[in-house]
Amino acid sequence: MIPLSDLNWGFLQILFLIIIFLAGFFITYFILPYIMNLMKKKGYVGYDIHKNARPEIPESGGLSIVIAFTVTTILLMIFFIDFFNEILIFLLTVLLAAAIGFIDDRKKLRSRYKIILSIFTGIPIFLANYSNFVNISSPIIPLLDRTRLTIIYPLLIPIIIAISTNTVNMLEGYNGEGSGTCLIAACFLLICSIIWDSTEGILFTIPVIAVLIPFFIYNKYPAKIFPGDIGTLSMGAMIACIMLFGSLEVATFCVLLIHIFNSFYVIYSVRGFLESDKIRETKEDIILLENDQIKASDQKDAALTLPRLILAKGPLSEPDLVNNFLAISIVCGLFSIISVLFTQFTIGVLEIIPFLITSLILIAPIGYLLLKFPRLRGIIVLMVCLLVGIVIFLMIVESLIMPLPLGNINLGIIQLPLNLIVIFLLSIVGIIIWYYVTIKYFWYQINEMKIKEIQDSR
Repeated sequence: MIPLSDLNWGFLQILFLIIIFLAGFFITYFILPYIMNLMKKKGYVGYDIHKNARPEIPESGGLSIVIAFTVTTILLMIFFIDFFNEILIFLLTVLLAAAIGFIDDRKKLRSRYKIILSIFTGIPIFLANYSNFVNISSPIIPLLDRTRLTIIYPLLIPIIIAISTNTVNMLEGYNGEGSGTCLIAACFLLICSIIWDSTEGILFTIPVIAVLIPFFIYNKYPAKIFPGDIGTLSMGAMIACIMLFGSLEVATFCVLLIHIFNSFYVIYSVRGFLESDKIRETKEDIILLENDQIKASDQKDAALTLPRLILAKGPLSEPDLVNNFLAISIVCGLFSIISVLFTQFTIGVLEIIPFLITSLILIAPIGYLLLKFPRLRGIIVLMVCLLVGIVIFLMIVESLIMPLPLGNINLGIIQLPLNLIVIFLLSIVGIIIWYYVTIKYFWYQINEMKIKEIQDSR
């Protein structure tokens, strides 16, 4: 990551960014009708199953995102030639994810094959970093400063890309859900990039936001086009690249909490990675009512998903359900800003008073959203517990575990500190505890729904 404050940027660079944004926006907006007609002619259509009329909707609309993104990143390379290498790898990674997504849209790959292919999506970044074509720094974590993962972290890049693409892919199925949550995530990552002084973060988020805004306009209720896996996998790859190149690991973790929660629930209930359409085929998590409202399934073997958890408090229309997702995304975005400020505070860039004042200001809109969307209160409390637990864990790591003189394990090419192994094992225990609590909360809400339905039927 190159600090923006180290560059002598002025009006010209701002003008370039505006041109790139406008190009991405208008290319996507004007190409979408042609993509819709093309998909209809090819027979690449799906049924909007959350409406009783089951309208036929063109699929693989994410092709418009990929085309516009390609043009805007080429402009980015022309205008910001100093970042040519990073932008090129960014583009190649997204194109690889898009190719896998388009193949899956046509051939319907098994989940395990798609995950394996998604890992290969991260190969361009891995090889570019290994050959010093680009430079991916170890993450900076609150209380720990820059972690000692200079060898291990680059090896994890393909896995990080695979996790991001598939996690984003799993939270898709309702009009505007996937594109809306990713758009909000990208907007908050732009804010975090500015605060974090990350040039790459700013450069990479601008084209992503530009192409997602018009797509969301077409994809929101009532949807005129679906993104398909070409869209969702591309969006996941975009967010992962922003994280890696912009050194925004902590912020990205926070901004994707909604996707992480949903993925954890799904993986627990179906014992693997499944998309929304596969869940509908095997373990239907929701029920469509005659008035087009959606209610949670009360079947024990139904998949545990975030939509089902939100609907456990009563049926909602599809737009209202998606609005809950967007509200959670905004809360997660506010968490991401607080996380960046906290990181700056712990490394001495930000004083405690400005940190506390800004954090308190950011808590106000979170409180407003919790009042407006009462179904989200339990979920947000779980998220806060997770984040607070992580902070406490990091304090223990910094004060107790890292000072221990445990030595290293010689693995030939690398020396692996025993401290890191202890940290890893303790983090697994923490994840299991948090996971147990979240699953218990899920079933508590489902059981409460069943009790209420029995009482209403009397």
